[in-house]
Amino acid sequence: MEQMENTRLKVAVKTFSKGTYDYAFRLDKSFFSSFQNEEILDAELNTEIQICRIEEQEPAITVKISGTVVVMCDRCLDKLAVPVSFESKLDEEETLECRNDFSGQMDFTQYVYDNICLAIPIRRFHESEKDCDQEMLRIWKQGSVQDKHQDDGSCTRLADFMK
Repeated sequence: MEQMENTRLKVAVKTFSKGTYDYAFRLDKSFFSSFQNEEILDAELNTEIQICRIEEQEPAITVKISGTVVVMCDRCLDKLAVPVSFESKLDEEETLECRNDFSGQMDFTQYVYDNICLAIPIRRFHESEKDCDQEMLRIWKQGSVQDKHQDDGSCTRLADFMK
């Protein structure tokens, strides 16, 4: 299995004969920087691509992604490592989107990027508040109490205005 570190996940398929071909890519922060993604602070992901060609048929392509990405915790704004796991067999449309007939290559970069982003949960926070940055939580809770007091005054004035 060929191991590659790159920001582009390209495979030359023009010369493939019948058989199974395995590729492995290591993805890190630079992969996401190439997409100008600032939400993912760091990453340590392994991506495996298996291409199985039988005769003249369209190749069967399987993509597996596993590892972690580092994002900010929604609760305390500290770094949070989130596990990522994805596996899929490309359908005909996805295969066509990755293929470049002119160069004889398949570029899986966008496909992998999109599926990593979809594998990250929308709500990102430490499992327990104990794991969060305690100083930030204190500031956040203190701000919430002040906001509540300010809102009470605004609503009272609005109610007086409506009388």
